[in-house]
Amino acid sequence: GGRRLSRRFIRRSPSRVESANLLRRVINVGVTLNLIGLFASLLGAQYIVGTLVAKAMQNVVGFGAGSMGGISSQVLQPLDVLVVQANTNILLSHFISLACLLWLTGTVDVLDPPSLDDDE
Repeated sequence: GGRRLSRRFIRRSPSRVESANLLRRVINVGVTLNLIGLFASLLGAQYIVGTLVAKAMQNVVGFGAGSMGGISSQVLQPLDVLVVQANTNILLSHFISLACLLWLTGTVDVLDPPSLDDDE
């Protein structure tokens, strides 16, 4: 995305207004994709936490069936905690990307401030 955009700027040498509008479109697409990814990650986090709570409650003596001999798939494993950590890393990456896009929005507004006049 960024390499292709920079090549377009070098090839055509657009005006400040054209480049600002192009950057605004790219930022809008980036924000939309980040919000979709953030929503999907949050849904995944809710599923993961629900599954881990169910596993933890089945391991408590007197609550649920528990594991009757042998290693059950319902026993909370260290890998389960790593899955939660991976999902948290995904959420953090979406947050950082959105923060960078907000900063870039401010930079584009300095390049070409939005018009406050009504052109009616």
